[in-house]
Amino acid sequence: MASKSSLTSDPGLESPPSAEGEFVWTKRHVMALFVLCAAQMLEAIDVTVVNVALPTIKTSLDFSEADLQWVVNAYTVLFGGFLLLGGRSGDLLGRRRVMIGGLALFTAASLACGLSQNAGMLVGTRAVQGMAAGFIAPMTLAMLAQIFPQGPARNKAVAIWGSVAAVSGSLGLIVGGLFVAGPGWNWAFYVNIPIGLLMILGALRYLAPDQPTSRHRQFDVVGAITSTCGLSVFTYAVVQTSTHPWSSGRTIGLLVTAVVLLGYFVVHENFFSKEPLVPFVLFRNRTVTGANVVQALATSGLFVMFYVATLFMQEVLHYSAIKTGVLYLPCTISLVLFAAIVPALLPKLGVRWLTALGCAIAGVGLFLYSGISADKGVMGNFIIPSLFLSLGLALASIPITVAAVHGVESALTGVASGMVNVTRTIGGSLGLAIISTIATARTTDLLGSGESADVALTDGFQFAFEISAVLMAIAGVAAIAFFRSEGRGEKIDLTALATAGVDK
Repeated sequence: MASKSSLTSDPGLESPPSAEGEFVWTKRHVMALFVLCAAQMLEAIDVTVVNVALPTIKTSLDFSEADLQWVVNAYTVLFGGFLLLGGRSGDLLGRRRVMIGGLALFTAASLACGLSQNAGMLVGTRAVQGMAAGFIAPMTLAMLAQIFPQGPARNKAVAIWGSVAAVSGSLGLIVGGLFVAGPGWNWAFYVNIPIGLLMILGALRYLAPDQPTSRHRQFDVVGAITSTCGLSVFTYAVVQTSTHPWSSGRTIGLLVTAVVLLGYFVVHENFFSKEPLVPFVLFRNRTVTGANVVQALATSGLFVMFYVATLFMQEVLHYSAIKTGVLYLPCTISLVLFAAIVPALLPKLGVRWLTALGCAIAGVGLFLYSGISADKGVMGNFIIPSLFLSLGLALASIPITVAAVHGVESALTGVASGMVNVTRTIGGSLGLAIISTIATARTTDLLGSGESADVALTDGFQFAFEISAVLMAIAGVAAIAFFRSEGRGEKIDLTALATAGVDK
């Protein structure tokens, strides 16, 4: 008998039988995968699309240097805080319904972001965007698991999804540069409106309505509030150390508050919640735990790279927004090309060594970035480091995604996928907050000693890249420590869409 999508309410998503009785791709499967990847790209791009526009936004809306990070962090912290609640809401209300609702809220928030007249309004609407994205991202993975059966078909879909997510970060920088140089930074948000509407129509057309898996589940509101508030307070405590030292009563008080909130979250999830956002049984799986640890460490360095490199280009080298965006193009193109070799390497090296190799190469790229200087040209400052970084990112990102759901029972696959999204987002957000704060302190010290602004900024940026390179190296060591031989023999064919008998 042919394998079928679990969305059996839509016969268009049933897989026709092949000669061997295996899953066969149809046009409907391809379009469903396209909609889910596009929805993922829409929310992922918005994590980085504002980076190129930050200097312009700072001037336009009168942001302070310390508060400017919240244009990024307001999105990422709320996104991470609501990912797990978003995943659970799909079980209760239906995944397609929740994804469409998330897309609608995201589209409306994008309009509000573009219309922002002051710093507070932009940060607030970015937070709403992040919350909406928290209901979109887990649905894309959960519906992939519904549509594509476990095995080669699902591996293929997840690999494509992972490649799209990896490319989205650098693509967001290019898109942001184009809009800042053209109609203005507001259009980096306005462009989401037609795309969001098209994704809603695509979801209605190609994703079948699914029934909730249980009508008796309850939202873990306490878990969502304590985790989101705890992470938000912790991030804010770190960001404001540029004006309030680590030893100040204010900073210590905020950190203690964050620890209490997050500590209660852990207790609540383990002992009181009937439907916990995080089933801690997942962490008994060594590979799943490792995937989240490695993801958090790796993305903490990568988020800093996009933020710091962009500021260096615009504040020290005085590049235009369009030139800044274009300089990320080699990274984006090479990332797509390098991702194509991962399916051949994964069965041979396995998750453990392929992830470690990717982190090592990405670490070399970050270390090369630490040599940025106004005396170097584009090739030495950006092109060569970005090639190392994109190769390393391509090699590591897909194995981490595979590891995140390796050996997880089907009922928890969506939650496990949501968890690795949480660690990616929160790890990146906290990494950005901590490292940029340290780098800013270094720059401030140099300015106080009489160095010029360009020299002080460059030294601070170099130090940020050095820390990022160390974190990436630690991520590689963690991969070796946690992972075993997962992934060996598991063929993932990214090119199979063109050869697997797609019904046109």
